[in-house]
Amino acid sequence: MSSYRAYQVAHIWLDQLDHWPQFSAPALYYFWWHQRPLAHIWVDKNSSQTSIQTQVLEACSKAQGWNSAGIANWDALIGAIQCLDPLITQDQDQPVSIVICTRNRRDDLKKCLDQLMLSIQDTDEIIVVDNAPNNQSTALLLEEYPKVTYVLEPRKGLDIARNTGAKNASKNIIAYTDDDVQVALDWVDNIRHAFDDPMTLAVTGLVIPQSLETRTQYVFERYWGFNRGYQKRVFDKTYFQVMLPYGVPVWDIGAGANMAFRKAAFELVGYFDERLDVGAAGCSGDSEFWYRILASGWNCVYQPMAVAYHEHRKEKKALSNQLYHYMRGNACSLLIQHEQWGHEGNLKRLYTYLPEYYWARIKERIKQGSKENFGSILTEIGGCIAGWKYYQQVKQQPRTTTLQIAPSLYKPVTITTNSLVSVIITAYNYGHYLEQAIHSVLQQTHAAREIIVIDDGSTDQTQDILAKYPLVKSYRTNRLGLSWARNIGTVAAKGQFLVFLDADDYLLPDALEQNLQQFANKPQSAFVSGAHLRIDETGNFIPHPEAPYKFEDIYLSLLQGNYIAMEASVMYRRELFFHFHFNTELEACEDYELNLQIARHLPVFSHREFIAVYRIHKKNMSANRERMLKAAILVLEQQMSQTRNEAEKAALETGLANWKIHYQNNP
Repeated sequence: MSSYRAYQVAHIWLDQLDHWPQFSAPALYYFWWHQRPLAHIWVDKNSSQTSIQTQVLEACSKAQGWNSAGIANWDALIGAIQCLDPLITQDQDQPVSIVICTRNRRDDLKKCLDQLMLSIQDTDEIIVVDNAPNNQSTALLLEEYPKVTYVLEPRKGLDIARNTGAKNASKNIIAYTDDDVQVALDWVDNIRHAFDDPMTLAVTGLVIPQSLETRTQYVFERYWGFNRGYQKRVFDKTYFQVMLPYGVPVWDIGAGANMAFRKAAFELVGYFDERLDVGAAGCSGDSEFWYRILASGWNCVYQPMAVAYHEHRKEKKALSNQLYHYMRGNACSLLIQHEQWGHEGNLKRLYTYLPEYYWARIKERIKQGSKENFGSILTEIGGCIAGWKYYQQVKQQPRTTTLQIAPSLYKPVTITTNSLVSVIITAYNYGHYLEQAIHSVLQQTHAAREIIVIDDGSTDQTQDILAKYPLVKSYRTNRLGLSWARNIGTVAAKGQFLVFLDADDYLLPDALEQNLQQFANKPQSAFVSGAHLRIDETGNFIPHPEAPYKFEDIYLSLLQGNYIAMEASVMYRRELFFHFHFNTELEACEDYELNLQIARHLPVFSHREFIAVYRIHKKNMSANRERMLKAAILVLEQQMSQTRNEAEKAALETGLANWKIHYQNNP
C-alpha cells in the first residue's frame, strides 16, 4: 500500500475574493459565501489551476442545483451565488437545550465546550451527560463551567445518555452534539431557525471533518462521511411514502453528531430506543428515531447552514469497530422498524438489497483488485449478522416511551395581565364561520393573546379569509385530521396557556379573562374548564341541561362521562404538551381522552362560568352517534388498565353505561 500524504482541509470564503485562489494537492476544499457552505471538491493530485477551477464550477453547480452550462467562469459563479436566497436574518426567540453525551474524553469535551460557549445565547442551556465514567475527569472539568449542567448517567449506552439529556432539558428545542465536535459560531441560531415550520420535529446539519491527517480519516470521509449536501431538504410524508416499499433510508437525513428535536417529539413518538446502544446493537438510535417521526406523519429537515466540525477516528482499528457497529445497528433498527410498523420494505432492504449490495462490492473487489474503500466489506457483513442475532435476543424487551412529567407542572402557575394565551383554531371547510371565530378572539377582554389557525386542507374560502388577517398565524396541512391539526398548533404556539377553538364555534368576550382568573384562584391546576352555551345553525340559543357530575374529583367525574363536552371551554398550561398530546389514532373523542389522561396524573379544576358557544349543525362530528359511541367506549376501555382503586373502577363502569344511554336517548 502506498504511503499516505495528509490531506489539507481548506476553507475558501469566496465573498472575500475577487479572483480565483491558488489550489494545491492533496486537499479537501470547502467553499463558502459568508456563513453559507456552497460545495466541496477533492484535489487528489497536482493538476492545472484551470482544470481545478472547472472542477469548482461543476461542484458548485451540482451542489446548488444550477445549470452547469451557465456557470462557465468566476463572474458567472459569483453572480449565481448572489442570487441565492438571503441568509437567515429574522429573530427567533426559541431557547435551545444543547446536550453533549460524553465518556472519559476530557480534552475533547473541553474543546467542544469552549467553542459552544461562543455560540449560545443567555436563554440557552448546555447539559453534559457523563455516561458511565470510570473516573472523575468530566465532573472536575465541569467545575470550570458554572453555566453548564452536569448530569451523571451510570448506565452505559449512548441512547440511554441521550434520553437522560432529554429528561433534564428545560427548553422547547433539544440539540445534540458529540464531545469530538466543534460547532460553528452560528450553529445554535441556525438550529433554532430551522424549526420555523410546526410540522418539523427533527433537524440535522452539515458535518465537516476537522482534519484528514491519517488514511483512516480520509477513508471515512471519502466513503462514509456525514455530508448530506448543501441544499436544505425536507423529509416529509411524501418522501416517506415514496421510499416505503424499499425501506426508507433514514440514515440519509443526517448524523447524530449534529441533530436537534422539539421537546414535544419525545412525547409524540417516544424516546430513543435503548436497545440500539453502544455495547448492544451498536448504533442507529438516531436514524430509528427519525423513522418514527416520519412514520408518524411529521417532518425532518436537513439544514446545511447548521455546521459542525467532527474529529474522525484516526486509527484503523477504531474505524473498523465503528463500521461494524454502524451495520450492526442498521440491521437491528430495520428489524425494530418492521416490528413496530409492519413496513415490509425494512425486511426487503435487510434480506434483499443489502446482500445484493455486498455481493456487487465483492465482485468489484475481485475484478478491480484491493481498494481501500472496499476493505471493510467483511467487517460490515459481520456487523449485519451480529445485528440480526442481537435483535432475536431483545425483540421482546419494551421500548421506553413515556416522558416523566416535569416538576414545573406541580408548581403553582403565576398569572399577570401579560400572560400570553395562544388560541388555536382548527378549520376544515368552515370558512363561512371562521371570521366569527377569529373576531371572538380579537374582541377578548384579555389583550395578551395570539391566534393560530390550522387549515387542515380546506377547499372553500378559508385561505381568502385568512388573507384578511395578517397578524393571525396560519398553517396549512394536507387533511391530516383534527388531532393532527391541534398537535401542530401546540408546536407553533408561544403562549403560556393554550385554548383550542373549532372554526364553527366562538368564544364569549371574557372567556380568556375568566379562565385565567380561575387559574389565579387554583394555581396548582394543569387545566381549568368552564361551561358553554349552544346555538343552532342560524345562531339561536338552545337550552342545555346542566351536567350532573360533581367536581370534587375531576378524574372520577370524567370517567362517568365527558361533562366538559366542549373543548374550547378548557384552558391548558402550555408545558402539558411536552408530556401529553391529542391521540391521532382516535376518530373522535380525542379531547375526552386527553383530559382523562391529564386529570389522572395532575390536579385540574372545573367551574360553571360560561366560556364558549357551541354551534350545532349537520356537519358536527358529534352528529355521527355510532362513531362517537364507539370512540367513547374505546377511550374508557383504554383507561381500564390504569384504574387505581375500586372507586375508579366503579366510575368507569358507570361511564360505559352512561355513554350508551346518552346516545340512545339523543338521536
